[in-house]
Amino acid sequence: MSEAIRARTLQALRAAAQFDIPPESLARVMAATPDLLSRPERVAEIEGHIRAIRLEGVTIPVHARWATLPALGNMAEAFVESMLVDFGWQPLYDDDSGYSAGHGVDLLMLDPSLSPVVAIEVKSTIQRGRWPRRPPESRAQMTPAWLGRASNEGMREWTFDADDVHSMIVQAHLGRLKWRVCVAGDLDSPLPVASVDQLVDLSWLIERN
Repeated sequence: MSEAIRARTLQALRAAAQFDIPPESLARVMAATPDLLSRPERVAEIEGHIRAIRLEGVTIPVHARWATLPALGNMAEAFVESMLVDFGWQPLYDDDSGYSAGHGVDLLMLDPSLSPVVAIEVKSTIQRGRWPRRPPESRAQMTPAWLGRASNEGMREWTFDADDVHSMIVQAHLGRLKWRVCVAGDLDSPLPVASVDQLVDLSWLIERN
């Protein structure tokens, strides 16, 4: 099941439209607000490296690269959350650590109709030659088993299981300033998003499923 979901998700993402990330939107999420973080000291230096590579083309020092990835992921999550809020979505759960290193969903949000709860996974990269990679089958995400794990903090906090949520996978390329997305009413049937208007009204997803 997990391999089938992974394959269909990759197919849907490749078929999805590529949307622009406005530079000003990315700039707004390049620095976290310290009093909103649980561990602000951990992210300050990392954010500096990311701003340097995005704004000045400076290479991230080798010793800082692995530490940079979680903060990069958090910036991508913040961009996706703020964008969906602009479309009328309501946040239920997000990460306040300032670095994305958890083992569960990145975001839980209500769509503009306030009806379906959507579990959102955001993948990001700044590497020019490729889109963010999906995890291998051994670490498959957005499967019923993964959503139901005790370590999936957002799902546990709201006492949701896989049957309670739709799913969304977002790939954000912070180097190219592009993003693409697929959504699923049934976890094993992800569909590509071809227009941002589809994120304002998910009725098309319900009809397709």
